[in-house]
Amino acid sequence: MIGNYIKAVAAAVSRSTAQLMKTGQTTSYRTGDDGDLEAGRNLSFTVLAENNPFGNTNRFTDELGGTSYTNNIVIDWSTYNGSTVLGYKRTDNGVNITWDNSIDGALALSIGTFTSGWRLPNINEIISICNWSLAASRYLAYSPFLLSGAFTYWSSTTSAVTTTSAQTFVNNTAVISSTSKTTSTSMRYFAVRTFTVTGTTLS
Repeated sequence: MIGNYIKAVAAAVSRSTAQLMKTGQTTSYRTGDDGDLEAGRNLSFTVLAENNPFGNTNRFTDELGGTSYTNNIVIDWSTYNGSTVLGYKRTDNGVNITWDNSIDGALALSIGTFTSGWRLPNINEIISICNWSLAASRYLAYSPFLLSGAFTYWSSTTSAVTTTSAQTFVNNTAVISSTSKTTSTSMRYFAVRTFTVTGTTLS
């Protein structure tokens, strides 16, 4: 029993200090490139090296550990540190709006029993779910996410160079750009939330 507890603690520590994820690119164009080396954590972009709390190796599941995504919530188990995990709303808000309104919209989001805690993702949280193998150049357009349009998405990250601008991600060209936060500029957004994990219950 004690041995299993120590293993569980060690697993949690290894998750929280692990290397970066694989990019999803598996095609190699020369020796030493990303497709050749596939550097990064886990077996592949979507397959974990160890089971998630639901007993499978899926990087992405819904909040119940399955793949129905009834509530359009995607849990990214590559971010699991033994006690918390990051989850995304897999659809965007549907219209272009300002940065302030995007932040307010994300903060006000309520899905099922998850009535608070939602927020606008920072730029790293957007980049971390990009699948760089997609030939159609829609880096967020893969299952289970439904972010398939050629849209630009707001992040919560302010530009350090021009603080009246925020970092954005252009889905069809993979451009990270600094875009004015002013009321004359409108983009789309999707929301993220940190979930507390207790066994197979997320809260």
